[in-house]
Formats: sequence, C-alpha cells, structure tokens
Amino acid sequence: MKVVIFGGSGLIGDGFVQESLRAPDVTDVITVGRSPMGTPHPKQRHVVHDDFLDLSAIRTDLDGVDACFWGLGVSAVGMSPHDYERVTYDYTMAAARILAELNPDLTFAYLSGAGTDSTEQGRSRWARVKGRTENAIINAFPHGYALRPAFVLPAHQQRSKTRSYRWGTAAITPLAPLIRRLTDAAMTDTAQIGQAALHLARHGHPRHVLENRDIVALATPPHP
Repeated sequence: MKVVIFGGSGLIGDGFVQESLRAPDVTDVITVGRSPMGTPHPKQRHVVHDDFLDLSAIRTDLDGVDACFWGLGVSAVGMSPHDYERVTYDYTMAAARILAELNPDLTFAYLSGAGTDSTEQGRSRWARVKGRTENAIINAFPHGYALRPAFVLPAHQQRSKTRSYRWGTAAITPLAPLIRRLTDAAMTDTAQIGQAALHLARHGHPRHVLENRDIVALATPPHP
C-alpha cells in the first residue's frame, strides 16, 4: 500500500507517519510539506512543496497512491476567517481534486475534530468550515472519512509545538489512565489515530464520520 501524508510534521500528522512506517503492508510513505523533514525512513520519501493551492508540480509524486492521510490544519484562534478557510478547506480540496483524478477509489482520511458541524449551519465558524470540508471529502471519495478526535495525547515521544497544548497535556496525562477506563469518548492518542486511518485504508467503514470512541475502537485489537 502506498500512502501520502500531508501535515506530517505536526503532532497528529506524526502519528500518521510513524504508524504507516511501522505497518508491514505499507510499502511507500510519501510526506508533503514546505520544509525538509530530516533523515527519512527507508520507505519514506519527503516532497518539499510550498503552494498547497496548486499541487500540479508534484502530480507524478501522487500518482499511484492508495490512501491519503490529511493532518494539515491550524487553529482558528487568532486567524482571519479568510485565512482559516483557505488552510482548512481550500488546501484540502486542492489535494482532493488532484488525487481524485489520479485514483478516485483511494481512501482519504481527513483529520477533523470533535464538535465539527456537518450541517454547516451552526454559530461556530470553525465548526462550519470543518463541516464543509468533511462533507466535500465524503462526497468526493467513496472511501472518504472524517476523523473527529477529542483530546489527543502525543505518542512516539512526540511533543506539540503549541505551548498551551503542551501545558494541557502535562496536566491531563496523569489522569489519562482513569479517563480511558471511564470513557472512550474523551481521549485518544496520535498512535491510535494513525492506526485508525490505516484500518480505514485496509477495510473501510460503514460510517464516514468517526467520533473519538470510533477511533479508539478501530485502533484497539479485538479481544480473542
């Protein structure tokens, strides 16, 4: 299986990368970003590209891809509505259009978030934009999915680049075992998100929008 990952340098994107590199049935991992990513794994190839509204220059790099894991995104805090929509919706759909031309049957796993508004009618702008993006991906691909994690803990010894998120992680990590025992609806980690995306690429899922508890269920091996 050949996988392309956008946003691989971010916290959750790193989960996509690390789990894909660990998967024996993944033969090629293509990461796309504006900056080099350092020494790659033998089956990883990084493509440097800075215009996410036009991916025509890397079309050949995307040819033959079986799955796309989309982890590229930003917080709406402090961003203008135009800039947030450009990164959240326009970048995602620019990639979706070219990937649909190359392989309309590929699996596209879009990283969304808890609280996203799939009706596109709610009061929260960020939730409407995320919902619009989810709907567009699901309509563009028969195997299009939206992953909606709640609070995400880092795995693979990764740390968030956002200071406030690091503080929140440090505060909640001691409570994580208890929270996990009480509910699967509130918390997951970057490894589980990567595992869930790979499950979708291998097996699909009857629902196209997966909430936090669905992500945890896909990432957790069934009891014998």
